[in-house]
Amino acid sequence: MRIVQSTWVRYHHFDLARELYQMGHLERIFTCLPWWKANLEAEQQQIPRDLITCNFLMQGIRRICQKVPFYSKEMDGRLAVVETRFYSNWVADNLPECDVYMGISGSGLHAGKLAKSRGAAYIMDRGSTHIRYANRILNEEYAKWNIKRANENEWLMANEEAEINESTLITVPSDFVKASFVEQGVDSNKIKVVPYGVSLSEFYPTGQPPVDKFCILFVGQFSIRKGALYLLEAFKQFKHPKKELIIVGHVSEDLSLYIKQIGVANVKFVGAVPRNEVKTYMSTSHVLVLPSIEEGLALVQAQAMACGCPIIATPNTGSETLFDHEKEGLIIEAMSTNSIIEAFDKLSQDSLLRGNMGNAGLEKVKKLGGWRTYAENMVNIFQGI
Repeated sequence: MRIVQSTWVRYHHFDLARELYQMGHLERIFTCLPWWKANLEAEQQQIPRDLITCNFLMQGIRRICQKVPFYSKEMDGRLAVVETRFYSNWVADNLPECDVYMGISGSGLHAGKLAKSRGAAYIMDRGSTHIRYANRILNEEYAKWNIKRANENEWLMANEEAEINESTLITVPSDFVKASFVEQGVDSNKIKVVPYGVSLSEFYPTGQPPVDKFCILFVGQFSIRKGALYLLEAFKQFKHPKKELIIVGHVSEDLSLYIKQIGVANVKFVGAVPRNEVKTYMSTSHVLVLPSIEEGLALVQAQAMACGCPIIATPNTGSETLFDHEKEGLIIEAMSTNSIIEAFDKLSQDSLLRGNMGNAGLEKVKKLGGWRTYAENMVNIFQGI
């Protein structure tokens, strides 16, 4: 089977491409990565460089514009339309013959139509909730905190809806994402849930949490979308004599005022770290917390499980597809400070429970399989259509 992928940047698509190549199915992967990052991916994933086709032009222009002081989110939305049109047409212009074309949402309309005209299947792959659902829930959340948010560009939303209608099938990583599509009127039979894999060669226990304090870890972009302010409020109110919150990842600029108001006592902002260092933070923390408002299936959850770290997460992270409540972690109510505090209290007071959850998480990810299982599941779906 000849499979072509298109993706904006790395996401989960290069892990899939690696496995598809080893299975003999990868025909080509298109990306907006610059050539030097494409070279790095080819080396790291052991994919022949001539199977990776990249075009960084519009992505590069957009990134440069984002550094201009007067640049706004509204302007970025308009430029995103130009980039999407350019990229989608470019993929179509260079699309090789294939049996299946799988385009990440936003990138695939023109190539998808062309693939179908040639008798191939067009798979729309969406890593997070339906674009209109995401726009609505995030608008409501930003309004709650009185933070201005630019509405999602109408053309971009309509473009993804056209992809939904045009596609042979839609692949999503969690039941939470599928439910958002069904809520928007998409036929549930057109949607397949395929949870992401985790690289057990990259993520594994490397140490133990300290015994003299309770360490809470957050990994990802620290933003409204990720429930950052609920986490800070909960940590501030959490009564523990030796507590520490470690934030690994970029901090969204629109949170700066609230972070000052809430306070950062015992909060350590590490910033972005190399991928191979994340497992150390996960292995040496008592719990990973992810109180997201909107997400598809946060990869850091399976990575933490592979490191033996229990998880506190909302259903909006896709957690219910990945693990069981009170077995590998705790699934808590979204947008609730009290729910986070209660979870902190429960895990901080019960070391036996934490140990059992950590062990259960390790066993669960082994059974779920890694990226090869994810690729095999995808191929089985493709063969079915």
